[in-house]
Amino acid sequence: MAAAAAALRLRCLRLGHMIFRVRTVAVAVALAFGLAACSPRLAGYRGYHGDGVFVAHAAPSVICPDGYTVDLGEVDLTRVGTTRFTLDGLPTIESTIGLAVSAPADAATARWPAAEIQLTLRNEASAIVLSRHEALVRWTRSYALDDPAHAFLYQRGTQIEVAAAPGSVRVERFPIGPDDSWGTYLTPRRGARYTLHFEVETPDAAVAGASARLQVRGVVGCL
Repeated sequence: MAAAAAALRLRCLRLGHMIFRVRTVAVAVALAFGLAACSPRLAGYRGYHGDGVFVAHAAPSVICPDGYTVDLGEVDLTRVGTTRFTLDGLPTIESTIGLAVSAPADAATARWPAAEIQLTLRNEASAIVLSRHEALVRWTRSYALDDPAHAFLYQRGTQIEVAAAPGSVRVERFPIGPDDSWGTYLTPRRGARYTLHFEVETPDAAVAGASARLQVRGVVGCL
């Protein structure tokens, strides 16, 4: 009898663990779908009315957020100049302003621009949301290992480590500006209308023949 009771308790314990695991997976799936529901699906998005060309990028799964690119056109980094753009109705997901650059096709190695620029984003009340004034060599360069001649240049803000528990830390962004701006990142407000000012103050003649396009990107999730 004792052996039978022990076997029964073991089976019940295993069944309890199985139920816990099933519930845990169900909760995780529900949370994933819930988070996806909070992110806009951008296929057929009609909310953008600003300058440039808006292109949506579908996520690989329904539980992942879509991304997008607004291409504002080519900027000339080899001469002094100023351009202004209107960004009206950007999706309300974290977005990054930067430069899509490519080396000339006949270049032996990629030559990244060193021009000094000023980039300022203002909201509809003319308040500054973010502003950068620096040489592009200080910006972060993101590129595919199999395509090093093409890259996206953008700027991060400062990151600090904050003690979360004994022996562990969490990384926080600092400082955070209006609309969660950080470096050249921001999370646009619903219905916000921004003005983007881009100025080349000190040109870089050495990148003549290269292409640089000003873009706003919302990155596809789950990649």
